[in-house]
Amino acid sequence: MKFHNRVALVFDEQASRLLPPLAERCHVWLVDSEENTKAAQDYWKRSNLGEQGLAPGVTTFARKAEFPEEALDSVLELVEDHHGEWAQDPPVDEVLVVGLPSTDAVLEVLREWGFTEAQSSAEGVTGRRG
Repeated sequence: MKFHNRVALVFDEQASRLLPPLAERCHVWLVDSEENTKAAQDYWKRSNLGEQGLAPGVTTFARKAEFPEEALDSVLELVEDHHGEWAQDPPVDEVLVVGLPSTDAVLEVLREWGFTEAQSSAEGVTGRRG
């Protein structure tokens, strides 16, 4: 079974309950909200990651677009800057998108960023680079 360098992109503004188990498995990009920001701050205090780099952890982001596909595109640009082939080795090759609908437009954005294999589940949409 191939190991995937996964990043979770969480767009649910009430996702504090999802943060601990996700952050144990991968780096989480979490949309800013009062609840999520508090959960991220609590995680940072407990984890004591310091300068360890891209271990499992949490980064918060501000949602800058209303439409799901535009919001996803905006965050994938940030993720690519921080976790892509020019930023880390090995680069991100799998994203879990939580809190956005699995529409054709959302799936197309994943494909445009090279995540050509997409699969929906109860957890969200997983995109993999082939």
